[in-house]
Amino acid sequence: MKPRRAIALLLFLLIALPAASQGTDTQDVEEPEKSQDFFLIPILETAFSGNVRWRPDWPADIPPDGFSVLQENLSLEKRLPSVIELSSETEKFTVKRDGKGRLIAFPFFLANGYANVEAAYAATDALRNMTISMKNYAAGDDDAQAEEKTWKITFPANFLPFSDLSPGGSFPPLKITSDEDIFHVFIFESPAFLTETWYDGEGEMLVFCKAFINRDDKAWRIRSLQIHGDGGLQTEDYHFDSYGNITEVHFEDKVFSAIYRDSRPSYWMNDLQYELQWDTQGILTVVKAVGEPEDSYIEYRYEYERNVDGNWVRRREIAMRTISDLLVPQPSYSRGIWNRRIVF
Repeated sequence: MKPRRAIALLLFLLIALPAASQGTDTQDVEEPEKSQDFFLIPILETAFSGNVRWRPDWPADIPPDGFSVLQENLSLEKRLPSVIELSSETEKFTVKRDGKGRLIAFPFFLANGYANVEAAYAATDALRNMTISMKNYAAGDDDAQAEEKTWKITFPANFLPFSDLSPGGSFPPLKITSDEDIFHVFIFESPAFLTETWYDGEGEMLVFCKAFINRDDKAWRIRSLQIHGDGGLQTEDYHFDSYGNITEVHFEDKVFSAIYRDSRPSYWMNDLQYELQWDTQGILTVVKAVGEPEDSYIEYRYEYERNVDGNWVRRREIAMRTISDLLVPQPSYSRGIWNRRIVF
């Protein structure tokens, strides 16, 4: 039996019994003793899709149109910018594409921070390597001091799931290094799901993640995640509208949701309820945030500087708050200025 086929069979036996379906009882699954900070499959989904889409679990201060451009005024060859750099006084996020439109740099937002991702591809569009720089904010730290960690990932040849290059089953292990730590990650592909299993340098299993997949032509999207770690079974569920926008992200203890109009969010719920107003050109003009109690109503208004194509390159936020039934400017509530550098 060939080594790849043998590994595929072993992994199939490991995953098929405990998680044959989303409704399977997982009480008998032996949970690993350690957990992992992040998972590759959601980042791979973004890399292979070529798009950095806003989703309702993003941080509230990130402009929902920060990584998109207005299409109406652009010629065909300018509708996919090679660089969009979004920056504030404290943060900078970069989306960069190569000559084939592939994402070679992009941000990925996490529950307690974000990752800056850099990727390199083979001529076949398969991933060759990736560098993920994590920036996690310590809970309860008012100064928002960040802890940074970098993961360097080497992919096996022809790593392109759900493509003609992939025969399905188990890929050769991915090698991941972080400082002095070495990890090996096994990716297993079936027609309906991907799995991701982490091992440390001593061969001890750390965490197992199973992603149920929706496939459309050559694209694939994550429908649900099942994560088996030291905290037991955790699940994440995703729902989409007919245009592919994420309408709901359901974690164990929290739900983020959004309603879209023309693929732009018009209603959004996370910790607060937001109503977003866009002008006829697709520029965000007003965000109304309502909390509990309702007297915590805040309205954010926006002023822009634009380039010759009509895309904004500078956004200033003006915060207003209801006091005695009057809408009064509240500069201390403003989340500052965002700048954009757009290169075609």
